[in-house]
Amino acid sequence: MSSLLQNALIWHILLGLFGICFFVAVLVGLTRANKSQKFLKISSLFGLLSFIGSWITGGYYYVVHYGNVVKPIIKEGAYPWAHNILMESKEHIFLFIPFLSAIVFLAIWLGKGRFNKPVGALSLLIVIFGIAIALMGMAVSGAVR
Repeated sequence: MSSLLQNALIWHILLGLFGICFFVAVLVGLTRANKSQKFLKISSLFGLLSFIGSWITGGYYYVVHYGNVVKPIIKEGAYPWAHNILMESKEHIFLFIPFLSAIVFLAIWLGKGRFNKPVGALSLLIVIFGIAIALMGMAVSGAVR
């Protein structure tokens, strides 16, 4: 694998983890009695940007390397279900996360605190999806070896 692909994969993982952390920060910020709109705005913005960056770098890695090189190894190996179930689920959930993040971002920036419960619920869903995707990615990576 080229260094460009290695970097794309590393950035994909790191940006995804940063996105999760920023939306955990949104959740924490929403639970405070004195909510800081500035904190919520910055956290949601950086979370959105992190997920978009992870989307782009992961998409590049997937299109250029995973589909041609890694996927056949997994499908012909001892754990073909790792791709058939986990990676397929990961791909589809991953498509929604930037859009869900954008909704939270817009609700915080435009809502002025009016939608705290729905924003919190959606932020929690983003965090749960993010953690699930990270765990699925670890399992798929293990299936290659």
